[in-house]
Formats: sequence, C-alpha cells, structure tokens
Amino acid sequence: EIEDLINTWIAEAHDTEIEVMPIETAKEKGAIAMFGEKYGAEVRVIDVPGVSMELCGGTHVRNTAEIGLFKIMSESGISSGVRRIEAVAGPAVLEYLKVRETVVKDLCDRFKIKPEEISDRITTLQSELKTTQKELEGVKQELAIAKSDQLLNEAESIGEFKLLVSDMGEMDAKALQTAAERLQQKLGEGAVILGSIPSEGKVSLVAAFSKKVNKEKQLQAGKFIGQIAKICGGGGGGRPNLAQAGGRDPSKLSEALSTAKQQLKEGLQ
Repeated sequence: EIEDLINTWIAEAHDTEIEVMPIETAKEKGAIAMFGEKYGAEVRVIDVPGVSMELCGGTHVRNTAEIGLFKIMSESGISSGVRRIEAVAGPAVLEYLKVRETVVKDLCDRFKIKPEEISDRITTLQSELKTTQKELEGVKQELAIAKSDQLLNEAESIGEFKLLVSDMGEMDAKALQTAAERLQQKLGEGAVILGSIPSEGKVSLVAAFSKKVNKEKQLQAGKFIGQIAKICGGGGGGRPNLAQAGGRDPSKLSEALSTAKQQLKEGLQ
C-alpha cells in the first residue's frame, strides 16, 4: 500500500519546492523531521505540495516524475514502535527487478514450470519435505529403540540398582531421550545416562532415574545431568526422573560420561 501510494505521487508529477529557512520557521510550517537526525539552525526544507513537507528529506529532484519508480525491498522492526524500510528508486529499481527476474528464470528452468506456478510448486515441496521429515523421525525413533535394546546387557549392578552409561554416537536429542526412557523402563530400578554428538560442536545428554533412586538415594536427574553437562561447556535440567542437557565441547563427552558413571556408582551404593 505504501509502495503504491508513493508510485502514485511519482506518476502525478508534482513540482517540488525547496527552500532554506530557520529550523523554527520550518517547524511552524509543519515540516516533518527525520527520526534520529540532528539539525542545525538553518535547514533545507523540501515541499511536495499536498503530499509532504520535510526537513531535507534526501530528495534532490525538481519534479517527482524524475524519480521514475519506487520499490520496497524489505521492512523490519528495529525497536519498539519503529519500522525500518529499505527501498530503491529510479534506475536501481530496474537492477533490482533484473536480479529478481534471474531468480525466477532459474527456478522455472530447474523445476520445468511457468512463473505463475512457482508458488504452488513451493507449497508442494514444503508438504513433501514435511512428510519426509516425519518419516525420518519415525526411523530415528525405531533405531533408538533397537540400539537401546542392544545395550541392556551392558548394565552394571550396583547393589539392588542397575546402572547404564553409554555413548550413543550421533543420535539426536529426541531419539536419545526415547532410548534413555526405554532403557530405564527395561532395567527397572536404576539410572541411565546417555550422551551423543548429534552435530558438529554440539553435545546432547539425557538422564533417566527410577523413582526409587530419587527417593532412597536422593538423586535427581535434572540436577545431576545439569552438573555433568558443565564438563562439556553446557547445562540443562528437567524432572527428577528424566532430564536433558547439552554442551558445546564434544571433546569432553567421554570425560563427562566417565564422571557421571563414577558419581552414580558411589551414589547408588
């Protein structure tokens, strides 16, 4: 709407009136000051009769028709109640449109479609991607369950409790939680700590404790895993029986898991 309004004023070919005057006189005439600008005692006032009167305004044309075209490239919020508009005018509009035309042509050539079909094609691709992501998530969960079942025999007995601490490779945080919960349920009374490096520079940790561990040994999953995560340069927490944490130093994962194992061995005795 703003863009259309400005282009209408340009097309109406308004003559501009430019005058230098004292700033107080300009304000009395209703000239608009630019937000955040500082002005001296004398100011340049540009008046487009019936449209706008501003201090300087950055406009140096004798008639609005000289501007040619106006195109908004983007707008964003820079602070509360303040919007920033980035736009081009004149020959720069043609350059801007040429770039956009190149992008449109590239998309049409790549997907063998017409320009008017781009929007529908993007919607279809987004839908297909969403479906694929759901299917991938399902596969990850199945793999987490399968891998957790393979680890059951690695659990150690600490008195009446079971303890399992394991590095799960590149497993993501959601699958890691699934594996930890399943292991804790299968093992019964005890504690499970799992760690992984799901992506470069990222560590994921999960702790799953049984209620008996919470009550009799006063061990809380949230507090425990939060402290362990500090070894990897991170933190986290959660419920007494299930908690997640993260870190930024994958090289420390082995140390973190070893520390967790040693502390739980002592805590479960």
